[in-house]
Amino acid sequence: MKEEKREVIIMTDNGTVIVPGETKMSIAEIADLFGIYYRTAKRHIRAIEKAGIVRGDDSMDCVVEGRNTFPEYYGLEMIIALAFRIQSRNVEMFRKWLVKRMLKSDIMTRLVLPLQNVLLN
Repeated sequence: MKEEKREVIIMTDNGTVIVPGETKMSIAEIADLFGIYYRTAKRHIRAIEKAGIVRGDDSMDCVVEGRNTFPEYYGLEMIIALAFRIQSRNVEMFRKWLVKRMLKSDIMTRLVLPLQNVLLN
């Protein structure tokens, strides 16, 4: 079986965040990214899954815990949801990057759409 290539989020000490298009990270990689304990990341991820907010990627590998099956890898949706449940220096940098990114795209939308409408009329 061919192993699927996974891409992870990279965050530098100066706050630069590099998010690949198809992010797939394990709980250990997410914990390392955010500078938190594995058990803390796992507990919050399980709570998010239990609430039905976001699920991981079942298409790769799964972990069996009792009668439950959990995905081995999680995408950007889970990482974003997790970033708003926990607190650490790295999480704060990630949230700042995320908000900046969202505002940047919103500004572009507000500037470009009216211009497109004017050009089309």
